[in-house]
Parts: sequence; C-alpha cells; structure tokens
Amino acid sequence: MRVLFILLSTMMSFPIAAQLTIAPGTTVKISGDVSTPGSVTVNSGQADFSTAHLYLTGANQTITTSSPVTIQGLTLNGDGIKTAAGELTVTRDLIFTLGVLNPGSQRFTYSGTTTLSGNTNSFVNGTLFQRGSGVRFFPIGVSSTYIPMRLNNVQDAAAEVGVTAFTSGASLVLLPDVSSLANNRHWEILVSAGSLSGSTASLYIPGSSVEGLQPLVVVEADNSNGATAINVGGGTLDPFVTSSSPITKPVLTIGIGGDIELQILDLITPYNKDEINDRLQIVNVDYATDNKVTLLDRWGAVVKEWVNYRNDDTFDFSGLSPGNYICVLEYQLSPSSPRAKMSQMISILKAN
Repeated sequence: MRVLFILLSTMMSFPIAAQLTIAPGTTVKISGDVSTPGSVTVNSGQADFSTAHLYLTGANQTITTSSPVTIQGLTLNGDGIKTAAGELTVTRDLIFTLGVLNPGSQRFTYSGTTTLSGNTNSFVNGTLFQRGSGVRFFPIGVSSTYIPMRLNNVQDAAAEVGVTAFTSGASLVLLPDVSSLANNRHWEILVSAGSLSGSTASLYIPGSSVEGLQPLVVVEADNSNGATAINVGGGTLDPFVTSSSPITKPVLTIGIGGDIELQILDLITPYNKDEINDRLQIVNVDYATDNKVTLLDRWGAVVKEWVNYRNDDTFDFSGLSPGNYICVLEYQLSPSSPRAKMSQMISILKAN
C-alpha cells in the first residue's frame, strides 16, 4: 500500500496544473488550499480532505469519488459545469463564485454554519442537502435558471434537509384563498433526518410567471400533482416572498392570494327541530385561519362566544328567546392578512 501525506498551511495555495488523482489503496491527507483547473478523482477510501479547501478554477470539471468524501471547503470559481460523480460533504465553507455544480443523483451536503449565497452564474443544479439549524439558504436552480429558496428558522440542529428546484409548475387543487399559481417553478423538500418544524420559507420571485402580481403568497402541498394548495401567507421583500406561517408540507410554490367573501346568514329557526336553519351558519368561515364569533343580545350582553367557529357547533339555539341578536365575527383569511371584523343582525324565529 502506498502512503502519501501532503500537509499544507491553510494560508498557502497548492496549485495543480491539470488534475488531481488519488489512486486506489493510497492513504492521503491533504490540508490547506488546493486549486485545480482539471478534474478530481479520488479512488481511495483512505483519502482525507477534512482540513482541505478545494478551488475548482477550470471549465466543465468532474469530481469523482469511489466512496463518500468529506471536505472542509469548496469554491466554484471557473466557468462551466462542475459534475459531482460521488457523494460529497462540505463541512465549513461552500462558496459559489462562477460555475454550476451538478450532483446528478449523488448526495451533495453542506453542514457548515455560515449562510450560503449564490448568483445567477453559480449555484447547484440539482438537490442540495443541508444539515443544521438556523437560516438555511439553498442556492439552487435548473440548468441555467437560478431559483433559490430559504428556510428561515430551522430549529432542529439534527435536521438534514434536501431541496430541489423545478422549472415547472405544481398541478394543485385551488381553494378560494389562492387564485393562481406560478406555472414555471416549484420546490420540493426532503427531510432525511431530524425535524423541519417552526421554519418559514422564502421563495425567489424574479422570472416567475406571477411576478409583479399581488398579493403574492407561499403555497404548500402534499405533492406536486393533484394535492390541495394550502395558503401559508406571504410578505414580499424583493426578491423573495416569505410565508407568514411555518411550512409543514414537502412541495412549495408561489401563488396569488384570492379574495374570499364571508357571509353571516341572518335567520335561525331552531324550535321545530327539523334540522333546517337550526344553527348559526357563516359562509366560507372554513377559509379563515383564525376567527372569533360573539353572539350578543339586543342590550349588548354576551350570549355565547366561539373560537375558530366551523359551522359544526352543537349549541342549542332553542334555549334562547325568539327575537333579534347581533353576531360579531372577527377573523383572518391568512396568517399574513390583517384581522377583519364584521357584524350581522340575526333573527331567531319560531317557524310557522
């Protein structure tokens, strides 16, 4: 077995003229900055890059590994495609300057604590996994299209989250609080370890088919084909729209919030027990993410209160005296919308 040790100060640069090849059975420890315009081939399971920073400065380079490789830093600083033909994990510094990294079906993971950044000329074309908590920015895209996204508050340090971008729209069932979806992008999330809880998501707007239309919202769904679109709210701060509520589903896209009209029906006839108009009915109340309903008598005294009313309460209105009452509804249509209020006179009548 050949044994080769290359020990370099992290302040030094170790340029390689053509390519870096680690032969099978070779034990190698590489430390410091290593720069190459050529391909990198690691055919040895004893290659140690854990304290090395690799600079890819050429065009259309390939990193081939026969077994998973962990590297301290990786910088893309050369035009063209950098193909990862093997599993690769970057533990500290991942820098996108120039060039697109294509991991294909291989697992490419970043586990550092520094928030990543990318640009239209340098990103991951494929799935990028990240491990850890806090803000996790995913500089990803498809082919030459840069469409990144961000998770804003990952709470589980053990979470390992992979995100893939698509230049196609998700085909979802729309409810009234979403009028349309972007037809040229969506994102899919895979949580392979830990838990993704409590994090809102920010989605990249530029170039979207709904760009410039308001109000933009983040939409999530259980899958990209046939699932129900769920509006998790939105606040736009260019170039991203950020959900108001934490995301819980694996598919995300950008949508346009729809208008929903709520209506309090003004007649209740509970005394004849025919199960028609026996209860308080509020049209579209199911689309309000939060609501409070208060029933007042003619003198303004509270008769009954409900929180998150859904037209399924079993309150017996026949216990009230016939007459006029006031129903007050306070609600939000989405987590990002302002709290609204409406009132309606309700008549409780004895049917003929």
